[in-house]
Amino acid sequence: MVQKVAFVSGAATGLGRAVVQSLVMGGWDICFTYRKSKEPAHELTEYAAARGQKAYGIQADLLSREEVQSAAVECLRLFNGVDAFIHNFGPFTFKRSSLSDLSDDDWKHMMDGNLNNFMWVYPLFVPGMRERRFGRIVTVGFAGAGSAEGWKGRAAYAAAKSGLASLTRSIAKEEAAHGITANMVCPGDIRGAHKHADIDQVSHLDGRVSRPAVGEDIGRLVTFLCNEKSQMMTGTVIEVTGGAPVIAIDEAASSRKMDSPF
Repeated sequence: MVQKVAFVSGAATGLGRAVVQSLVMGGWDICFTYRKSKEPAHELTEYAAARGQKAYGIQADLLSREEVQSAAVECLRLFNGVDAFIHNFGPFTFKRSSLSDLSDDDWKHMMDGNLNNFMWVYPLFVPGMRERRFGRIVTVGFAGAGSAEGWKGRAAYAAAKSGLASLTRSIAKEEAAHGITANMVCPGDIRGAHKHADIDQVSHLDGRVSRPAVGEDIGRLVTFLCNEKSQMMTGTVIEVTGGAPVIAIDEAASSRKMDSPF
């Protein structure tokens, strides 16, 4: 079996870290980027080495086109090819602002980090994937990105991720003949320590599906989509929410029925 290499953007901490750990466990070598989290990045490289895999952390400001492309080129130099590109990076703000109040810089920040950033790197990896007739593209969105749902107070973020969902589906159509798949993973509300948690750590907690979603859920899904035998999965937008949107619709319908005088 030829050793496979993945490039994961923004992965020293958070959900990206869980993705790297899962890919390592799946036998992948990794290049991942980080900006300030030098110590967590070093821990990830040691995590990989302890499991017989290689992982290189490359420091880069992912809002800088030059630094992003430099990181991608460095990964190609280190491994002479990239088989999977996981676009995990994407700035998000907890502060809500109406679209009319956003500055040009605010808008550019969201578009560069969530959408343009992908295109700075993607063209560098695809030629090699085509040549090897194997490639895996995985982007990260939000619950609702696949149907271009609006998000009050976060319009720029929603627009960028919804655009990325459409871009992902377009790639799936364009590259299918070259053995390249493209899918989007949309995490639900995973916050704080849960981003780094394993399933076993929360399996005892109550919730809609017995427990809250955690980083391992995202990592396991990304690793599955990157597998050589997952070629039938392409052009999909998969939500990891524990069925929350479906349950919410069902609960709303039940509430309306209870309130009805008929």
